[in-house]
Amino acid sequence: MKSKIFLQLITALFVFFSVLNKATASPVPEEEAVRWANATGYALIEALGNPDLEQKYIALDKMFQNDVDTVYVARFVIGRYWRTMAPEQQRTYLKLFSRYVLSLYKNYPLDFETAGIDFTITTARINGNYTDIFCNVKLPENMASENLNSVTLEFKVTKNAGKIKIVDLKIGESSLLLTYRTRFYTMIKDADEDMDWFLEDLETLTVSNEKNAEEKLLYR
Repeated sequence: MKSKIFLQLITALFVFFSVLNKATASPVPEEEAVRWANATGYALIEALGNPDLEQKYIALDKMFQNDVDTVYVARFVIGRYWRTMAPEQQRTYLKLFSRYVLSLYKNYPLDFETAGIDFTITTARINGNYTDIFCNVKLPENMASENLNSVTLEFKVTKNAGKIKIVDLKIGESSLLLTYRTRFYTMIKDADEDMDWFLEDLETLTVSNEKNAEEKLLYR
């Protein structure tokens, strides 16, 4: 169960580091990609290991805000429905999506020890306009099981305006950006493709996440 929660947390943390901009994408040299992956990975572990929950939130929020193109990601996950929205709906959605991003990971348990978490970059190779990085994450003893003591991740990076960004993450064969697009498409269809109803549902979900995060701070 703990290993499952850890995988869910990885999903929540990494998926919104995503940027996808094929027009300006360029591959990251392999050695540079490895250095960046190591630095980013250890920065994430350090942030997760902060015993002060409020400071942990601040550090993780800062990483998201510095490394996420939330405008593009927001448009990507609703795909064709972006074009059906009125300008005011688009503005409302973009602001709401940024709040949703920052509320999402806070609903996962963040009070675990990170001392036993480690990772190894096994390889990095250029693939067209991108660089694929393969990483093996070692689970700490309190999360590992007989059948699962490590997780293999593959993430794709690109360089835009001189800054390295993750464009996708795979756990096994599952692309997380596509997984989240599926989730948002389901929400939109559940709202009968009425974008006002969809925005109300997303607002309700986001507010619930935010309240849960506030309660964790109050009762920590």
